[in-house]
Amino acid sequence: MAVILDTRLLVLFVNSSRMFHKKELAEKMDTTVRTIERCIVRLKESGFVFDELPGRVRLNKNSKICKDLARLVYFSEDDAATLYAAIDSIESNTAAQKALKSKLASLYSSKSIKQKIIKLEKNRCAQVLMLAIQRRRRVILKNYNSPNSHTISDRYVEPFKLINGNKQVWCYEVSTRENKIFNVNRIEKVELHIHEPWEYSIFHQEGFTDDFRNISRTGVTKPVKLRLNQMAYSLMVDEYPLTEQCITQTGEDEWTYEGDVSSYRGIGRFVIGLADCIQIDTPELAQYIENFARIHLIGLNKRENNPEKGNGEILG
Repeated sequence: MAVILDTRLLVLFVNSSRMFHKKELAEKMDTTVRTIERCIVRLKESGFVFDELPGRVRLNKNSKICKDLARLVYFSEDDAATLYAAIDSIESNTAAQKALKSKLASLYSSKSIKQKIIKLEKNRCAQVLMLAIQRRRRVILKNYNSPNSHTISDRYVEPFKLINGNKQVWCYEVSTRENKIFNVNRIEKVELHIHEPWEYSIFHQEGFTDDFRNISRTGVTKPVKLRLNQMAYSLMVDEYPLTEQCITQTGEDEWTYEGDVSSYRGIGRFVIGLADCIQIDTPELAQYIENFARIHLIGLNKRENNPEKGNGEILG
């Protein structure tokens, strides 16, 4: 196991010139910082040279051993994920196919690789949904993990619009006769029913999605107004690019956001995280955040200060 971990770590170093935090390396390798430090010691003993700062490290690529090794490494982690997905897409489940996947997994089985493979799987789901929408066909969302009902089940739907960079899809669910939005990353697989056309297209209706990616199925919205400093403005535009069209500069270090939201949940989370950088000019939103803080934040502090209290009790 140590040899495999050392090899994976070395491949990562060879394919990058930046300094890595040891904690970051531990997360990528799915191990501990202590284990990463032991790997680096073993690599040093093998002749590799490292540049180090407190808590950070990178491979010095000027040594002869490093240059020779770099010529032997033909593909990066991104390439490995792509190869894995390509092999996995082969319909025949042969021994050779399994062996190739096993070799890639053993050498490149870091968390980042697993995440890339999952992302490729979700891209395939989005592609099938796109095809179903184009051809106006029904699909089954296999093993959909619902965040609302906390259940995993198949959903028989008529998909009619992908949104948010293909991360979500609007569908008409046949069993409930309702328009619903589904998160693509919660779908295990999309099964296309190519011979089953839409029957309820007249009822297909997209709800309203606000700038903070919250959705109103009925289309009802709430107006909000915030005043932001430079930090809050920059972070809002970076995290929620659609908000920029609703922001105007109203002072030397003041920007005003005025827009409509589906609910206070999304914008409320943003405001709570930057409470000292934002002034709320919407009383209803201010009340929502005050209630949220009283229940979830003040109550949490009281429970932590009173460990004898029973689990789940909300104080405030």
